[in-house]
Amino acid sequence: MEERFAVTAATGALGPVLVKLTALLGDEYKLHEKTREDILFIKSELDRVHDLLVKIWGRLDLNVACKDWMTEARELSYDMEDDIDSFTLGLEFMGDGSFIQRETTDGPFKELMVRVKGVSKRYGKMQKIGDAIICNDGSKLSTDPRALFLHKDASELVGMEEKEEELIKLLQKHEMVCIVGPGGMGKTTLADLVYHAVGDEFQCRAFVSVHPSPNMMEIMGAILSQVRDGVMSAGSGTEPAAEQNMINSISISLSEKSGTEHAAEQYDFIKGISTFLSDKRYLIIIDDIWHWEEWEVILKALPQNNLDRKLMMTTRVRSIAGKCSTEQGAHVYEQKFGYEESERLSAMRLSESVKGTNAKELPTLIADMCDEPPFHCCPLAVICLSSAWAESHNVQGDDGEWDTWASHVLDDGFLSTPSLKPLVQSLCLGFDDLPVQLRTCLLYCTIYPPEYMFYKGCLLRKWIAEGFVSQVEVAEAYFDKLASRNLLLMCMGKYTVDHIMRAFLVRKGEEDNFIAYYYHGPSDSLHGKQIRRLSLSTDRCLDEDVLSHIRSLVVCGKQWQLDGVPFKAFKKLRVLEIRDRSGLENDHLVDVCGLMRLKYLCLGNCDQITELPREIGRLQNLETLDVRGTCVGKLPTEIGKLQHLRTLDIRGTKVREVSFIEDPNSLLSVVVDTDRFYGHKVKLPLGVISSSGGEAKYRKYLSILILINHFSDDRCDVGPVRMLRVAGRHMKVPQWVKQYLCNVSSLDIRLCKLVEEDLEFLKTQMPNLHALQLRFEVLPREPVSITRGGFPKLEIFYIDCRLPRVINFKEGAMPKLKHLEFKFYSGPATSQDYSMGIMCLSSLQRVVFRCSEYYTSDGPGISATIEVVRKEAAQHPNKITLYINDMDPEVFGSGAEWLSQANKATIRKEIEERERIRKQRDRLYSAAKRRAQQEKNNARGRIHSGGAPHTTGWEQLPQILRSCLQDLLHSPS
Repeated sequence: MEERFAVTAATGALGPVLVKLTALLGDEYKLHEKTREDILFIKSELDRVHDLLVKIWGRLDLNVACKDWMTEARELSYDMEDDIDSFTLGLEFMGDGSFIQRETTDGPFKELMVRVKGVSKRYGKMQKIGDAIICNDGSKLSTDPRALFLHKDASELVGMEEKEEELIKLLQKHEMVCIVGPGGMGKTTLADLVYHAVGDEFQCRAFVSVHPSPNMMEIMGAILSQVRDGVMSAGSGTEPAAEQNMINSISISLSEKSGTEHAAEQYDFIKGISTFLSDKRYLIIIDDIWHWEEWEVILKALPQNNLDRKLMMTTRVRSIAGKCSTEQGAHVYEQKFGYEESERLSAMRLSESVKGTNAKELPTLIADMCDEPPFHCCPLAVICLSSAWAESHNVQGDDGEWDTWASHVLDDGFLSTPSLKPLVQSLCLGFDDLPVQLRTCLLYCTIYPPEYMFYKGCLLRKWIAEGFVSQVEVAEAYFDKLASRNLLLMCMGKYTVDHIMRAFLVRKGEEDNFIAYYYHGPSDSLHGKQIRRLSLSTDRCLDEDVLSHIRSLVVCGKQWQLDGVPFKAFKKLRVLEIRDRSGLENDHLVDVCGLMRLKYLCLGNCDQITELPREIGRLQNLETLDVRGTCVGKLPTEIGKLQHLRTLDIRGTKVREVSFIEDPNSLLSVVVDTDRFYGHKVKLPLGVISSSGGEAKYRKYLSILILINHFSDDRCDVGPVRMLRVAGRHMKVPQWVKQYLCNVSSLDIRLCKLVEEDLEFLKTQMPNLHALQLRFEVLPREPVSITRGGFPKLEIFYIDCRLPRVINFKEGAMPKLKHLEFKFYSGPATSQDYSMGIMCLSSLQRVVFRCSEYYTSDGPGISATIEVVRKEAAQHPNKITLYINDMDPEVFGSGAEWLSQANKATIRKEIEERERIRKQRDRLYSAAKRRAQQEKNNARGRIHSGGAPHTTGWEQLPQILRSCLQDLLHSPS
């Protein structure tokens, strides 16, 4: 029921409206008979309108009348939800738990009936239009953008000859190869080149492209047709009679049953194709798999016949590629396109049509425009943008102005520029394949300004506040699906949307009046619209009539003039996010506290906010309160009465106590940090930490609830505690961690000894462990061996030990591990026979060696260990990137022959940033520890000499600071 009644870009708020109308018809509401009749009528009409909107939204050939009707229905839904909420709040609560409508209570339904009848009156006509569109399959593109790039000569495409040779070698080595990459990256072209280069070596071959919503019978029929044609051609028409009869039988079955997809019919084709290929060496390439289920069906028809079959699949969905690797042993090849290749491709496209003073600069400008994930200079984007510039130049008759042209292309001209049509169609394929709920959530991501980096947790909570989804787990699943398709991109723990993808999504959102954007220029463009969601970054004020219908307002940056902002005008506001606003002051918040529908309030980094008003207790619908980065030092106790509050974020503030929460069981997440000192304490309400099953509350052992920025990740932003740093030294893993915190996804712990029992616990009893930091106080006598089994989700493993040779890996260990990092200090030379075993880490991508700043990496023990890793990395089937302190990365294994300067610079920048944060944290830590010792010694000295303690002495320090420094004195460096 979650999906059926969510707010979506297709149906507006019709889903929640239907839920609320149904609730009003329940026994707990004592309504007038006429009111009940009106509600019954409205609900029956809106039920069918809702279903039709879902059916026809996103179709490509809707006429203007149909689009206008859809807009009217959506706008009606938003107004209805607001009116129903107001009506419900006006009902009188009775002692028995029911609500009663008094005679003097006027309901909104009489007026709404008129508008509903207007929408319903045109329903029949819209349904006929919708049925006709669906019969004609109006969701399909008239041309497949992939067809433009099939059967190309490698010389026409920059960089493809080397990639083709590399893939042919991989196909010779592996039975199955999966090419993964975003749409437009050249996967289809590359697979087609390989197909024609090696296809003649096989008795049978087939190359089949798959649409996002394929008819599997047609796909199986295409495979059959191509492998049959190959055999008949090779055999010159002398195929044995029995085999030819089987082919004819299957072909007749196909012609009779291609319109259906019943399991029995699929089985017939699977069995027939499998039998036909059972004694033949064959090559099958399936292009653009969108869903794992489709690939599973196809695989059932492709027998393993010990004749060296070869399979290749392309996909833009990373999770499918990962599953191919782990479940079917496929080699995953990530299709990339370098910056230099983009320049050459653009120059090739522009050379014949563009002349003038700027002609030499254009390839670089276009490469820069495309050089961002997920595209990373994707060939399709480069080709389309080069062609678009060439056409624009020919029309203008001069060199034009690049910035103006680029801004136009990524703004109003993105969908209307003819040369961009293949790029738009490729983006449409990926967008239209998503369910309506995921498309809605993706469109909402554009509420942030261009190139803005946002946190995952913040976005998820806004989705929930908007009504796109009601459960955190579902929101996370949606997010992961979008990220797996490269639609959301992570960098340094935050996320963004690529600017080309964003340009496409913005145009889509504007078509349905889903989000309005106001960054520059006059506000006239906003007049005449009922704006529901507004992304704002401007120094201009807005009229109150523009603000009265807004449900979400996101303001990022320091441009907005806040003087005289009528916060009271935002009567329908549910989400308010104001970030990095130095002009937002305490007085502004009094009016904000009058927004009774508010569910999400974020004041991130508004540094002039020093306190929250007591009126905040009026926000009884508030679910998220985020005051990170403000100067708030104390929270009003009225926050404890917010019955729906689920997340309280006080990172980077001076808040030291939130123990006044009346019902801690309702509070899912309190987010704090320790940017100043590791020992920083926040007094929390008993019971904030609880297991997902609700059986235990165990807080007293923790001085830190959540540590952020530890792995540059935002995993702690939602739900119960997921990131845990266990303070101090421990002989073994503490029992309270084992008993109550085994579901954390990130663990950082310092152990004197890792006993077998604890290793087994980490492997098998912490199923969600994504990142593990083990800090060894004592060097193990023998290296710790990590064997097969356990660590099902571990991707990051960090080892901190004074000496090398502390660990080794056996076959099948840590199957998902991608990042392996060591911090060493010194030590004797490693024995010649020492093996770390990184060849056994099947998913490994990166190995990092860091030496303490007081030592160097040229010590005999450290150097020998690094050499061992170098040798093993060279033997690894994956591309392994090795980092040693701040030196340039070394690349081994597959793909090691090339690492562009641009990639090196990007990687080096990321490493330097992480190292800067680490060193800054270490300096603060060391300074605090020295200060603690100094103050304590001074205080003792004055007492022994008979003098009075100085006013700045140890005893005069604030209790919270003394406690913090005392912890530091007794903790390891």
